[in-house]
Amino acid sequence: MVEDNIKEILLIRLEDLGYHLIRVKIISVNGRKTLQIMAERISDRGMDIADCTFLSRQISAFLDVEDPITSAYTLEVSSGGLARPLTSLDDYKYFKDTKVKITLKETYLGKKSYKGFLKGLDKQGSIVLETEENEMKINFSEIDKSNIDLNWAIENKNTQLKNKEII
Repeated sequence: MVEDNIKEILLIRLEDLGYHLIRVKIISVNGRKTLQIMAERISDRGMDIADCTFLSRQISAFLDVEDPITSAYTLEVSSGGLARPLTSLDDYKYFKDTKVKITLKETYLGKKSYKGFLKGLDKQGSIVLETEENEMKINFSEIDKSNIDLNWAIENKNTQLKNKEII
């Protein structure tokens, strides 16, 4: 798969530059391809416009050499945003106590999607999710997609901003 090839090309190179690769995705709309790269600084998981500009130049150079996409495309570099996708087991550890939405590959207890707070990983390496109904243990391989809950992230960010204003 082209996305996996690009991820392999970029993973170590971005780490050497001080960035963590979140996601690689190719979108095709009306015959036009866009290569979306989500990344963040390793040091503080932040990402601003200067980082996006810098990485865009670096990634363009890497991909010009490797040439994994044979047709024309537009490169788009961004942060993970407030509703950041969780794409690795490390994300589930780092974002402990964060509200997330997890969509499973298969139906479990009559549903595929669950919202709750991450409680990290158990001793077996399963992701622990505390929902309103119960505590779930989920294998990483069972997850179709997972994101930080946008509404929770907005509320949490507003609370953090208010607390900074008080201090």
